[in-house]
Amino acid sequence: MSRAANWTAFFLSLAAVLAVAVALQSFSDLENRRFDLTLESRLTLSPYTLSVLSEVKSPLRIDLYYQRGERQRPRDLLDLMRDHCPLLSYELVDLDRNPMRAKEHGVDHYDQAVLRYEGRETVVSAGSEEALAGGIMRLLTERPRVLYFVSGHGERSLAPGKDDHLGRAAQFLRAEGYVLRPLSLLQLPDVPADASAVILAGPEVDPLESELETLSRYLERGGSVLVLVDPVALPRLEAWVARYGLELADDVVIDRANRVYGSDGTNVVVPYYRDHETTKAMQVPSVLGRARSVGAVAEGEAPAGVVPTVVARSSDQSFAASDATRTRVGEVTFDEQRDRPGPIGVMGVVLIGEGERPGRLAVIGDADFASDAFVTLLGNKNLLVNTVGWLTERRAQGARPQTMATQLGPMSPMYVSDALARRIFLVTVVLQPAVFLVAGVIVVVTRRRRR
Repeated sequence: MSRAANWTAFFLSLAAVLAVAVALQSFSDLENRRFDLTLESRLTLSPYTLSVLSEVKSPLRIDLYYQRGERQRPRDLLDLMRDHCPLLSYELVDLDRNPMRAKEHGVDHYDQAVLRYEGRETVVSAGSEEALAGGIMRLLTERPRVLYFVSGHGERSLAPGKDDHLGRAAQFLRAEGYVLRPLSLLQLPDVPADASAVILAGPEVDPLESELETLSRYLERGGSVLVLVDPVALPRLEAWVARYGLELADDVVIDRANRVYGSDGTNVVVPYYRDHETTKAMQVPSVLGRARSVGAVAEGEAPAGVVPTVVARSSDQSFAASDATRTRVGEVTFDEQRDRPGPIGVMGVVLIGEGERPGRLAVIGDADFASDAFVTLLGNKNLLVNTVGWLTERRAQGARPQTMATQLGPMSPMYVSDALARRIFLVTVVLQPAVFLVAGVIVVVTRRRRR
């Protein structure tokens, strides 16, 4: 082959390689795929954040003020958001080098962002994906969403400090953009007009009839109410809930196969959710404390036009132990005469009225799941914020970014069934040492035979 032919073959081969490379690059630009192998999925936006970004219909500007040396983390997050929302633009601003600019916009801490959208401007926390997504959602909403927490009946406190308080839950709800306010039904003739929802969180004293009538008027004019109620005798509240088609029984849900490992079974893992707006984003089970059952009243007993729906249930191995006081004296076994076999409903919802904006009622048979001791475990946080999102008619839904679970004193935050616990025990305590023992015996025997 002549020298010219060799050079021609070389250039043709080079052109072919370049063409393949250009084709591969073009295909990769059109079909971009990201593989997140980090333990906490730090390189993947949560379904909730993606849902929030899908609500952006006009240009969204973010000026994020960072601490020197901490530029890369917020940049990675904002790049991820911009990849999913072309209308988003951002600038990273060094707070130490631009103090006057920060002061002009009301920024006084690192990891704060100035958001601008459709002529509105606000300053939000941007220290995490969840905080920034909540700030964006708050900016997209033209009026603030106010949650009123009923007080005066021994309800759970919103102040942090104790395991049974709702301090962390309040923090999560504020990060979502909600405004939290107390509400005394005895002091006000009606629920305030700016209420997006009213929450009755774990009352220990039965509300008065006048207070319940106030809630009824609020519901029937299109309001929303969330009731978190433990296994406590509250006859007036139980009768009020039954008025809207949901039944609170005098029992405690027991599940020894799906429980907090090592407990007596009153801490129940809830694996089953109905495909409903309140629970469709639930990707992992939730953990309830000492829960009571929530069911629908018998057919024909619900008011006309009211269709109650049970949206969360315990496992098939669970049962509802009648008479809640039985669980306070020790371990309870299933009694065919008194107890109901599972699955047991633990959460119900109902729409009230058929107007343009029907009232919304959600009842969960446990207040512990939202407490500081439980809310960061498994799917508890998502259950709370998605239920509140349904009540306030927020379009953006989905699982939130994962948070690190807190340590519950001597209790481990990892939950497994009894069967899985036995398998873990057999593998780690029996099988694995046995494999090394057999391997060691084989090595010793083999060496002795060679001698």
